[in-house]
Amino acid sequence: MNLILFGPPAAGKGTQAKRLVEARGMIQLSTGDMLREAIASGSELGKECQAIMSRGDLVPDAVVIALIEAQLKAAEDAGGAIFDGFPRTLAQAEALDQMLAKLGKQIDHVVRLKVN
Repeated sequence: MNLILFGPPAAGKGTQAKRLVEARGMIQLSTGDMLREAIASGSELGKECQAIMSRGDLVPDAVVIALIEAQLKAAEDAGGAIFDGFPRTLAQAEALDQMLAKLGKQIDHVVRLKVN
C-alpha cells in the first residue's frame, strides 16, 4: 500500500506516519528527514542542499525526486510507503506516478490532515 499524508506544518503527518510504520511495517519516506540526513552526512548533495536551504530557497524537484527514487524499491519490498512531505509540486506528483508505475504500483490513499 502506498499512502500520501499531506497537510500544514504541525498537523501531525510525522506522528501518523510513525504509527503506520509501527502498525503496518511500511516505510516512511519523509523528504524533510532525507534532506536533513543528506546535510548531516556532509556529502556533496548535502552541501548543495544546505546552500539552497540557507538561502531560503526550495530544493529543486530533480533532487527531491532522486532522494525518493533511491528509497522507493526498499519501501515497496517492505509492503509500501508513507509519503510525508512529498509530492509538493505537480512535477513531483507526475514523477511519483511514473516511478510507481515502473514497479507496477500506484498511490492507494491520500490523507489530508487539517488543524483547527
